[in-house]
Amino acid sequence: MNERDAATRIERFVRDTFDVAPTDPGFGRAADLFEGGYVDSVGLTELLAFIEEEFSLEVPEEDLLSDEFATIDGMARVLARVADR
Repeated sequence: MNERDAATRIERFVRDTFDVAPTDPGFGRAADLFEGGYVDSVGLTELLAFIEEEFSLEVPEEDLLSDEFATIDGMARVLARVADR
C-alpha cells in the first residue's frame, strides 16, 4: 500500500465528511484530528468504517489507541504497516 495515496484518500474523506474548509489554517495531514475538533467519537466510527471499506483493512486496537493514529499521515503509516502483515 502506498502511504501517500492512503493519506490523500483519508484526507479527502475527512474534508468531505466533516466539512473541513479548504482554507482552514489548522487542518493538515499532521494535525491531530481529535484535539483539533475535526473528528469526534462518532466521527471515529465513520472513519473506521471508511477505512475498512476503502482499504479492506481492520485496524488493530493497539494502533487505534496510539498517538500515531490521531493524524492523517499517522493513519496512512498504520494502514501501510497493517497491510504488510
